[in-house]
Amino acid sequence: MKTQLLRWCCAICLVVLMGIGFALPAQAQVLEGETVDISQLSFNDLGAVNQSGSFVEGATSRSWIAGQTPDQFLTLSDITSLEPQQLTLEAISQITGEQLASLGLDNFPLIAQQTLNELIDAIPSIASVSLDELTPIQHWVSDLVGSRRMGRGLTLFEAIQRYPELGELELGAVDLAELAIAAIPGLTRATLSEFRGWETQLIDEIPGLNQVPLGQFPHPVDSIASQVVMRIDKIWGTAESEAIRTISGSDVEGFEVPCFRDRIDCASIELDDLETEGRVQRGPLEGVYWVSGKYQQVRGGRGLLGQVNGGMEPTGRLPFGDVFKVVVWEPSETTDTVTTALFFRVCQGMLGCTPYMIGPVPFLTLRVNAPMIVGQLDYTATPSNEPSTPTLATPGGGMPGFNELGGFELNCLDSPNLLQSSRFPQSVNLNALASAIANLESLGSGGYRAVGVHTCADGGRNCGRALGRYQFMSYNEFAVATITQRPGGRDFLRRLEQGATPTANEIEQYFPPADQERAFQSSLASNIERASTEIDPTTGQLFRGDRLIERAAQMHFGGQFSQIDGIQTDALGRLSLRDYGQRALALYQQTESSTATNVCTPLSSARSANVQRMGLVDVSFLKGRQLFLTALYLLNLIVLYRLIFQS
Repeated sequence: MKTQLLRWCCAICLVVLMGIGFALPAQAQVLEGETVDISQLSFNDLGAVNQSGSFVEGATSRSWIAGQTPDQFLTLSDITSLEPQQLTLEAISQITGEQLASLGLDNFPLIAQQTLNELIDAIPSIASVSLDELTPIQHWVSDLVGSRRMGRGLTLFEAIQRYPELGELELGAVDLAELAIAAIPGLTRATLSEFRGWETQLIDEIPGLNQVPLGQFPHPVDSIASQVVMRIDKIWGTAESEAIRTISGSDVEGFEVPCFRDRIDCASIELDDLETEGRVQRGPLEGVYWVSGKYQQVRGGRGLLGQVNGGMEPTGRLPFGDVFKVVVWEPSETTDTVTTALFFRVCQGMLGCTPYMIGPVPFLTLRVNAPMIVGQLDYTATPSNEPSTPTLATPGGGMPGFNELGGFELNCLDSPNLLQSSRFPQSVNLNALASAIANLESLGSGGYRAVGVHTCADGGRNCGRALGRYQFMSYNEFAVATITQRPGGRDFLRRLEQGATPTANEIEQYFPPADQERAFQSSLASNIERASTEIDPTTGQLFRGDRLIERAAQMHFGGQFSQIDGIQTDALGRLSLRDYGQRALALYQQTESSTATNVCTPLSSARSANVQRMGLVDVSFLKGRQLFLTALYLLNLIVLYRLIFQS
């Protein structure tokens, strides 16, 4: 009797052990497949944004161009949660293995905007450096006093005491290419936060920073080992009318925002624990939905900048922190695959942050049963009572890659913050306006290689030449953003600023037609949106209709802050702001009569190849544990049989 009782006790224990083995938390569960360890990737590794866009909110503006990687449109203020300002060039060099100290100072634009007084405040030891070791500055002192002998033998501190105006000299006024970063003692050991304006620097303007893995910033993102990982159990398309138990949303509305408004477009993925025996072992998170951000949007952002894009962003999650949002994009029931994307935001101190609206940046394409990183989950959160809002996006089309977009149509302004904004005038025929400006600027020649005269604006602060078909001034923010992506682009712009005349081949090299079109797309969108918020002095109402066309053209000619209907002319004295707007309107009306209306055709293409270079991490190492549990399960069955039925 005791032997039989012992057998039954052993059998019960084995059953309990089997249950524990298959019901462990998702982080430790097993599944074949691939995922990505985001902590090993840098901003330069994250792929390129697919759509151009821009916004102006108060004194804050930002633009981004399709094809740029995040390091080319994000500033340090956008990623302060990673605390990049605590890094030094020395630390960056150690992390990346690059010899940054040997680079010319012209590769460090943040230094160019410092005055010598500010440089001494940031690096006190430089005050004792002799001007003889800082040749460009010594030459400037000599020019200042009219003698090549002056300034020699003086330290920087002594020179500033003798010539106080020297202390207000911005280093950008001298040729920094003559000095290496190592020539300024202590520069590589100073934290970025010591320098004025560090917040406004683009990531790729800090030497080596765009190569630092996200897991090696002072406040790093979490590695995959600390993430909750679930399994994609089912994929649902736009025919679904609701998704109630969700884990998607925003940091404003929470991450349990349901989808049932208007009973449409609740495309999603259904998630399960990583174990594949879901019908037997039920966990608290089985059957939850991650809703597509392509088809559903939620409230996001904070502060003044939270008003941008109508305060809306794609529904999704923040599994890797608040630098970017991961969004389920295109779920396909036909192929049992789902594309995912990253969206970024703009932050500026007390002004807050925009919603996550800069994107999509293609991330991963996953299949049913693939692992899905969801980050940390709040098991006690209260689901939102307010459902997400349909975006009315066109189903299908997958995730277009930048190199797969094909021909560029200006009437398709794929800027999410513009098309979804009630302030953006849908009645403007953008192709007609683009053609009008092109004809007016390059006399109908379509001159992508056209070059204008050298001119200075803004009290001499901005100098350069008009370039290309749309005669972008070389200091225009959209032209600068495009040209500086090209190797040698910064030096090219510097030469234009100093009066050099570029050759046709140089225009083709640094500002080719495709780049001109993309820059113009962003610029035109920004001008129209801003013009539509201004008051027309002739009517006392917002600019609309023909007057909106005139004002947008004036902004292209004289800048967004140019005087409405101003009498100022260009360097040739041929057209005033008012004249330019009126001529652009006349050409617009002529062109509009022979062009189609403003209809945006959805893009369709295969998956972007960007994911191929994203540092995929094989998680099949988990397979061994799954095989072990399966073998243990079979062994337990054999032992149970022998214990119960054999004496």
